[in-house]
This record gives sequence, structure tokens and C-alpha cells, in this order.
Amino acid sequence: MHIWSAGMTALTAFGAILLAAAGVTHAARPQEHRAVLRVHRLLPPTAFVAAATTGAEVLVGVAVLAVLLADPAAAALPVAAQAALYCAFAGYAAVLRTRRPGVPCGCFGAETVSWAVVSRAVTLAAGSAGCAAIGALEPVPDRWPGVAAGVVLAMANHLIPAWRGAGNRKPGHPAR
Repeated sequence: MHIWSAGMTALTAFGAILLAAAGVTHAARPQEHRAVLRVHRLLPPTAFVAAATTGAEVLVGVAVLAVLLADPAAAALPVAAQAALYCAFAGYAAVLRTRRPGVPCGCFGAETVSWAVVSRAVTLAAGSAGCAAIGALEPVPDRWPGVAAGVVLAMANHLIPAWRGAGNRKPGHPAR
């Protein structure tokens, strides 16, 4: 597998895992998702908008992972949809960061919207767009190593902040 193709596949798989996980979390806690939308004050915090954003995350994330693993030659369209979704998230997060600094991101946990959140979305959009373009331009190599790297990135995305938080707890106090 070419190094650029592997890197973009890893970013694409990482982005798909994050989308699917965020969507499942939002589906499990719809009131929390609507409360975050209410604080953002950019989209109406209706049940329809919350369900639409949740559905888009799950649908695109699962579709990208399934196609990358089952039929990489057909990955261009779902991966391009993921790139577009991450572009929208990057724009949304940039507007939030500019207009309402300090509001919760709504992605995972209590993370606030920061330029790092915007940068993550831009990076995942670029990786997905590159993966869609390379998949359309050259024969599809074996995607398993790239998907495995994406899984590692997704795990690190959640474990590293958890480890940092664990170091800040006082002995005898449980994690929250």
C-alpha cells in the first residue's frame, strides 16, 4: 500500500469510527444532544434536527467502515460524504469558537469547542477527501492496515485524555 493511501485510509477510518461513536452516543442520550444544540444557538434544538444529525453521523460512519472493509473499490461516494460532513463540522465548530467560545463541543464528553476541535475536523475532512480521490484514481490496495491504524488513532483519541485526567485525580477519589 502506498504511504499516502495508507495515511488517508487511516484518517478516513479514524473519522468513520468517531462519527459512528458520536452518533451512537447522541442516539443513547438525545436530551443531552438537544441541550448542547440549545447552548450552541446555531441550529434549532428540535427533535428532528437532533435525530437528523445523529442519523447522519451513524449512517456515514458505519457506511464508510463497511465499504472500506468489504468493497474498497466502492468507497469513493461514502468517503466523499464523510469529507463533506467533516467540512460542515469544521465550519460549524469555527463559527462556534468565534461567536461563543467556551461552549461544549458535543462531540465526546465535556470537551469545549476549541481550535483543536476545528483542526481535527479539517484534518479528517482532508484525509477523507484524499482517500476518496486516491480510491478513484488508482487501483484499490489492501485497506486493512489503514483501517487498523484508524482504530489505533480512535483509541488514542479517547485514551490519552483519560490518562491525563487520571493523573489529576486525588488518591481515593474515583473517576467521574
